Amino acid sequence: MNHKISSTALASVLNNDKNNSGADFTLKSISTGKDYTYKIARKEFKGKFYTHVSVEVGYLQFQYLGTYFAGAIRRKGAPITTPSASAIAYVLGKVEDRKFAFLDEKMDLMHKGSCLVCGKALTDAQSIELGLGPICRHK
Repeated sequence: MNHKISSTALASVLNNDKNNSGADFTLKSISTGKDYTYKIARKEFKGKFYTHVSVEVGYLQFQYLGTYFAGAIRRKGAPITTPSASAIAYVLGKVEDRKFAFLDEKMDLMHKGSCLVCGKALTDAQSIELGLGPICRHK
């Protein structure tokens, strides 16, 4: 079961001039194994589109990080420098620079799948890779 997708998929999120409610995906660093699950939404405000980013803080519970622009995640104009905000800002900056091959060598981008046993959504990298959530794989 392979849920990996190319980083080019993020380009359409950044360049889409449509409102959307957000897509969930997981980024995993190949070198460190660290992963974060994000939700990115595009919203229009006064004729301009903004990219809003949230990070998963609990199973399918997302916390708003801020808006991506000028190479950073910002909230009320101030840059957010948490590890999850820095990671997605770095990735989105590379996407803007069209460094897709570079990103695909450095990270795995995965869309969520469903557990093969119980059918619940999978959001962490290990569960997506195995096709089983943490409860079902330990039964």
